[in-house]
Amino acid sequence: MMQGNKLLRQPVQWRLLTSDGIMLLNAQAVKWGSSSAGTVDWETTAINDKISLTVKYHMEFDGHISSHATVKATGDITLQDIRLEIPFNREQTAYFMGMGLPGEELPVSYNWKWKGPQDSYWAGNDQVGLHCEFQGAAYTGPLLNLYHPAPPPAWYNNNNGGFSVCTNDHTATAAGYTGMYRLAKGQQLELDAAFLLTPVKKTDPAAQFTNRYYHNGSQPAPSPADLQAGIKITNVHHANAVNPYINYPFIATDTMRQFVDYWHRQGLKVKIYYTVRELSNQVAEMWALRSLGDEVLADGPGGGYPWLREHLVDHYNVQWFTSIDGYEQADAAILTSGKSRWYNYYIEGLQWLVRNENIDGLYLDDVSYGREMLQRMRCVMDEVKPGCLLDLHSNTGFSKGPANQYAEFFPYIDKIWFGESFDYNHMSPANWLVEVSGIPFGLMGDMLHAGGNPWRGMVYGMTVRYPWFTEGVNCDPRGIWKVWDSFGIAHARMHGYWEAGTPVTTTDPLVKATAYVKDDRLLIAVASWKEVPCQVKLQVNWQQLGWQPANREMKFPRIANFQEQRQLSVSDSINVYPQKGFLIIIHK
Repeated sequence: MMQGNKLLRQPVQWRLLTSDGIMLLNAQAVKWGSSSAGTVDWETTAINDKISLTVKYHMEFDGHISSHATVKATGDITLQDIRLEIPFNREQTAYFMGMGLPGEELPVSYNWKWKGPQDSYWAGNDQVGLHCEFQGAAYTGPLLNLYHPAPPPAWYNNNNGGFSVCTNDHTATAAGYTGMYRLAKGQQLELDAAFLLTPVKKTDPAAQFTNRYYHNGSQPAPSPADLQAGIKITNVHHANAVNPYINYPFIATDTMRQFVDYWHRQGLKVKIYYTVRELSNQVAEMWALRSLGDEVLADGPGGGYPWLREHLVDHYNVQWFTSIDGYEQADAAILTSGKSRWYNYYIEGLQWLVRNENIDGLYLDDVSYGREMLQRMRCVMDEVKPGCLLDLHSNTGFSKGPANQYAEFFPYIDKIWFGESFDYNHMSPANWLVEVSGIPFGLMGDMLHAGGNPWRGMVYGMTVRYPWFTEGVNCDPRGIWKVWDSFGIAHARMHGYWEAGTPVTTTDPLVKATAYVKDDRLLIAVASWKEVPCQVKLQVNWQQLGWQPANREMKFPRIANFQEQRQLSVSDSINVYPQKGFLIIIHK
């Protein structure tokens, strides 16, 4: 698996260990199973006189591989451990996240036991990576605060199982393990794991710099001035006149269609908030759903809004509450149960919305379904209206590492917004790259919490969304967007510090630079991760750019609340303050 790009030094290995060490099994030839458009199946078997190991694989067009391992005893046996080991090429594995760790540089060694909402990890770099999820639990979607299923029982093994990373000069071995199992003759054990090859698509900086989001919860309609700033998409949140009821956009449909039609005439795409984790009490199907017990509406302690107390009485779980027109049309949401037949309603509802309301996609806010739902959503949207967009938001306090939790969504997502609760000023460059930017997965994103850090954000091609209000900050990236447009950034080639052989660096490794390259000019984003002020110089590989070496001028365009206008020579030192930086233009 993935040997061609040298991410792995050897194939993924299943190991059975006895007290004497690794058990030797006689491997049989790979047996290829059925294949269809976009899928292929195969299985491997290894056996000896004591035990057999059969692993069945199913690979899909999006780079997702599911595996099901069966360990069967042909006689009584004690296994000290069953291990799924992935031997990564250390040179290609710069970064790691998951199993209790945030996105960071690959640890030299690490040990973890099953605790918290974790069941997966990713390792790799911006060019190649592998995501691995240990499955077998009752729920394998994103592990949110509302969904904490027990760990996969076969991997957990009464807390004997765990996970480790061990590195040497050439190899970083990531291993999920079970600990001891005693199997009687004929007894078998089943273990599941899934893999995703990354990146899942090619990054599209042109779309990132062109498709700018207007995101204003209570007022989803931008002004003419906002359109002039380059707004291309508006997200219609819930709790407003266009989309008043959370996850049930089937009441104010005339209003929504008028809104969509009007803004389409202005050249704006319209996406709406519509998921399934909570459901408004305004749902017309309330009593049909209530008759199904807790299949669709989750059980809980009750309470909350008086209407819920009077009509549902008990056995429901209170979520968001929004007052609409006083309390007469209040939106009192309750929790849903997770996977159920309501998923089918949701898919049919999405198809209806695209066909009849003419929406251009969805804004997803910490959803609780798995990748199969994303596949179905893409199917119905592309069937009715190709080009629909999906963007995904998450709160790191709500989903404990969203880039890891949502990795299997990424083939179907156009943009991420993983910004809520992120402490941008105290996150390492590795954390920014892996957990915020989306770049190692083929995506790009926007910042959120407290307005982000605009200097560091530009190193990853990110700004905030306009005009979202967060932590007392009204987000306004229009000054930076103006520089984007005057430079023509949508037509530039992006080269980040994480790339091998990037044409622009600085003299300090903690002051990072990303170059946006056009034939006749450069836009260079510089940001500091040093804790003290420092001086740096740009190091530009003119030959790589195809430019004649020269002592050119660096122009610092004025951007409100970002930098003052000035000019320096490329050979000059630049004073950089902690957590800040610059946008610099150099002409050929």
